[in-house]
Amino acid sequence: MKKIVFISVAIFLIATTATKAQEQQTLTMPRLRLGVEAGIDVLFGTINKPAQIRESRSYYFDGDYDYNCGFVSSGYDLNAFYFGIKPEYSLSKRFVITSGLRFSTYKTAIISDRDYFLWKISEDAINTNYVKIESISQRNYCIGIPLEIRFFPNEKDYIARFYVVLGTVLNFVVSSNNEVVFPNPLMEKYSSDVLSQIEKPNSFHGIAYAGVGLKIGKMEHPFGRVEVHMPSLWYGNKDSKTFMNAETVGFGLQMTVLIPVAKKYQLTYTITD
Repeated sequence: MKKIVFISVAIFLIATTATKAQEQQTLTMPRLRLGVEAGIDVLFGTINKPAQIRESRSYYFDGDYDYNCGFVSSGYDLNAFYFGIKPEYSLSKRFVITSGLRFSTYKTAIISDRDYFLWKISEDAINTNYVKIESISQRNYCIGIPLEIRFFPNEKDYIARFYVVLGTVLNFVVSSNNEVVFPNPLMEKYSSDVLSQIEKPNSFHGIAYAGVGLKIGKMEHPFGRVEVHMPSLWYGNKDSKTFMNAETVGFGLQMTVLIPVAKKYQLTYTITD
């Protein structure tokens, strides 16, 4: 009788130990995560020269005159800064889809390559009136919907894990403002005349991008991501009368922090001695 009890206890302990070992090798992975993102897009393109700008060879003549028509944009043609909130869902161990809301601000500028350029503010049968302008800038504020898919070549969730990303963002302009800077403060009384002649931006544009990224941290805990988007292509702006043309390309940098909010599927790893 004692032998039977001993054997039964031994079998129970062995079974319990095996179950615990199996449980230790089973990892519950989150399917749904909530992310907070921030990033920048730098887009290069040609400038739409407003008809009010006067070209003057006597003032602007140099080797670059025919290229820039007497003015250039300082730095990059268009800078976009954004932040957003986006849920993320795992389709499988390798594929992840993302959407959400993104708030962006876009700024572009026309800046003289000398001291000023000339802007026509009025014209009649006898006289044409110009003002000297140092720069004109336009800032647009957008609400966007990002749509992204990420692919992880390695399905195991290492602490550092590379991936590729394809995405687009659909931007809708909700507000826009312009600013004009004169080389002579006495000319500021003409500011409203100049601003009234600047075209409004299109209500919609989009950016499509591809890139690579690095996930840092385990996905069952809060973790971060860093992505480089190259190229980034601007679309939906073909008929724009603002400063930027439609043929615009650039690159972007995005950083995201994600927090798991739901756990759905399990990954089981077998360890063989």
